[in-house]
Amino acid sequence: MSASSVTSESLSGNAGSNGPMHSDASAAPVRIVDLANELDLSIATISRVLNDSPAVRPEVAERVRTHALTRGYVANRLARSLRSRTRSFVGFLVPAIENLAYSIAADACAQYVSRSGHQLILAISGDDPELEFNALRSLAEARVGAVIVAPSPSMTAGSRKLLAGMSVLEFNRTAGLSKNMVLCDERAAFIEAARHLLDLGHESIAYIGTTDAVSNGRERLEGVREELERRGKQLRQTHIRLLPPTEGDGYQAAQELLSGPDLPTALLVGSSSLSMGVARAVRELGIKVPEELSLIVYGDSQWGQLFSPQLTTIMAPYREMGESAANLVASILSKDEKEPAQVVRMHAELLLRGSTAQPTNMSRRT
Repeated sequence: MSASSVTSESLSGNAGSNGPMHSDASAAPVRIVDLANELDLSIATISRVLNDSPAVRPEVAERVRTHALTRGYVANRLARSLRSRTRSFVGFLVPAIENLAYSIAADACAQYVSRSGHQLILAISGDDPELEFNALRSLAEARVGAVIVAPSPSMTAGSRKLLAGMSVLEFNRTAGLSKNMVLCDERAAFIEAARHLLDLGHESIAYIGTTDAVSNGRERLEGVREELERRGKQLRQTHIRLLPPTEGDGYQAAQELLSGPDLPTALLVGSSSLSMGVARAVRELGIKVPEELSLIVYGDSQWGQLFSPQLTTIMAPYREMGESAANLVASILSKDEKEPAQVVRMHAELLLRGSTAQPTNMSRRT
């Protein structure tokens, strides 16, 4: 599946010409007209039964349902939505599903969207403007009732035009697309993390984070700089790496930063995927944490518990953010009148563990 593909529920089941459904992928899908011919009933009668109309005699309805189940018929909810002009589908456009933030949020969002009678359609942009446009066009063609979007750094004018005709909720990132948003309070979280390192006595602090071309990357970096400047310190340019949020980029950046002559005593990471790459590089380089380097990572708290010592973590509330986005979208779709704009900004918790301590004068290399 391409990065711009849209996933949805299956449109129809596969069955043989007679009898129950077979596993042969080449078999023709079962259609309403097939059921009508096999039962010697009208297409209209079959359609009424499958749409739960009370206008069909109970014994006939039961015969149709039993036969449809045996033949492996699956209703095309998307086509039904288009015909009835209902908006039962919600789009969720994310940069990458392997990114922990979006995988957890998408899972939570799908669960809570379904509780309100809607179906989530997931689309992946890869943070590529062209793929993002194609994904949004597919969502528009699917007539989604609303779209939750984490915008790419370089969204095209075409994508913005598509979104202008849709109900939009910005998620985790903002790009001026909507007044409805679900965000993490990134600046406050990174102010707190930088303050913790400064209070321990660190003066040489490095930062590896996602690009400041996206709003959350910018806010994280600004939070670190703001707290350092408040304490009369500066984040040196040689100690900053701004990158795409991938594990591989985090690994390479940490290898470069921690193998050079200008070594920090503390490292703060501003992305869940980057954090995993950084942690792997630190371990491979043989750097002792926290004796030689204090380390703060970002993201879900669970994987940080697997390291020894366990990693101090800025724990972003991904699941709660996904739930909030689903509830807000459901509220928007359930109202005929225009809902007032809502901005939900959630707190990220700093979990103190064993990877941060006062700096020492110990040699950084053996």
